[in-house]
Amino acid sequence: MSATCPQCEASDRSVPVSLALADTTEPLEEPVRALLAPPPEPKPARELSGGAIALSALAAIFAVVGILSLVRDREDLSGYDAAYRAGYLAGPFILPLILLAAAAIVELVARSRRRPGSGSPEEAAHRQPHARVWQAGWLCRRCRVAFFPEASIRPGFPASPAIPLEQFPHWVMTAAERAFGAQARPVAG
Repeated sequence: MSATCPQCEASDRSVPVSLALADTTEPLEEPVRALLAPPPEPKPARELSGGAIALSALAAIFAVVGILSLVRDREDLSGYDAAYRAGYLAGPFILPLILLAAAAIVELVARSRRRPGSGSPEEAAHRQPHARVWQAGWLCRRCRVAFFPEASIRPGFPASPAIPLEQFPHWVMTAAERAFGAQARPVAG
């Protein structure tokens, strides 16, 4: 299939954006590749697991209690050896450190069980329209412009004018919202 460039009205140098990026015989320069790159995958949410939150909260509570006990206690430790004094001062913080270590382990286990790239169904529904629009994009190698042929995004969707490459990422997002409505809008998080 070939598409006619809206600027030069020729189809001999027009290729789908995805093929232009994969082409090794006539590779694109790096700045152009960056502009034509597919929409990025959203980064997974950096939420802590419930167990890690509970253990961290307990550690904070015990740390505060330890600090308060050291501040209120004015016991004279001069008659004791250095090891006892160190234990007396560090003792209130051993349990909070153990709890924080347990929270870190619980979080590592929880993250290892999550599938990479997994997200909520809402996130997946948000990504799909942008990817579909990006797949419909074409590049005219002669004019160095991008465009969307008529009905390439969805049936009845009009053809785009010639799009400067700097505006291509914005056009992908805008066209996805126009073509697919609320399905392409960002998910509130």
